[in-house]
Amino acid sequence: MMKYDHDVLIVGGGPAGLSAGMTLGRMLRTALICDDQRPRNAPSAHLNNFPTRDGIHPAEWRKEARRNLEKYSTIQFADARVLSIERAGEGCFIAELSTGDRKTFRRVILADGLQDRLPGAPGFKELWGKSVFHCPFCHGYEAKGLALGTVANGAMAAHALPMHFGLTQDLMLFTNGKADLPAELREAMVRRKVERVETPIRALLHEGENLKGVALEDGRIIKRDALFAAPVPPFETKSTLGEKLGCEKTELGLFKVNEMNETNVKGVFAAGDNMIRQHSVLHASGHGVTAGAGIVSDLLHGEFMW
Repeated sequence: MMKYDHDVLIVGGGPAGLSAGMTLGRMLRTALICDDQRPRNAPSAHLNNFPTRDGIHPAEWRKEARRNLEKYSTIQFADARVLSIERAGEGCFIAELSTGDRKTFRRVILADGLQDRLPGAPGFKELWGKSVFHCPFCHGYEAKGLALGTVANGAMAAHALPMHFGLTQDLMLFTNGKADLPAELREAMVRRKVERVETPIRALLHEGENLKGVALEDGRIIKRDALFAAPVPPFETKSTLGEKLGCEKTELGLFKVNEMNETNVKGVFAAGDNMIRQHSVLHASGHGVTAGAGIVSDLLHGEFMW
């Protein structure tokens, strides 16, 4: 019988990976959580819409979650990047880590999330998570009543603009080029007095972390207090580990999974932003629990029956 270093490899030490680890630890399964310290929400100063932790700094949340996991002796951490994962037969995976270690596992959870793709104009990267946001549920309350802008076009604009209008009536749409909007959205924007700006954005003007204005290619500067830059599919995962294993994706670039978050590759699960459209800490955490529970059920039923 083959010996494994751990039951489960968890790629990613964010909300999905940490929650999966706790679920596995509570059922005495062994897991190695590999965290390369590149959390998606690192630029943000607060984590919201999470009961009992509303407003906590994301780094502090991760530290506390790690402390919670200390009592589960079967869960270990490696501050390392997973360089590759090879499938070596049914129920066996070999992973190479940036530390130089090669370890064997029975199951894998891909929980390293997505890589945000931002507009290229100066200022977006500097203000990301500070006064340029992606999610109104995560950051909208703090921006309520301000002069806001939505950077989006096409179907994404049709989805995002009404959400942002619920936060303020001082709203503008920046399509960052020629607008491609449904007729009904254009009509609603006229009724709601939401101005459309098609001129490309040259730069975001700011003082420290505070947005002061949107500078356009035609020389105009439009004052705004904050922007929502809607993510544009297909989404980009932080690594290509899943693709190299043969995991299928949807047209949005997210992993296809079943009700227990297992991909089409048996033994490989996905959890968090890389498999759901709703990107938040609470959603990611919940799907980490689902993946962990799915693996526990898979392993223990197999051991019991055979």
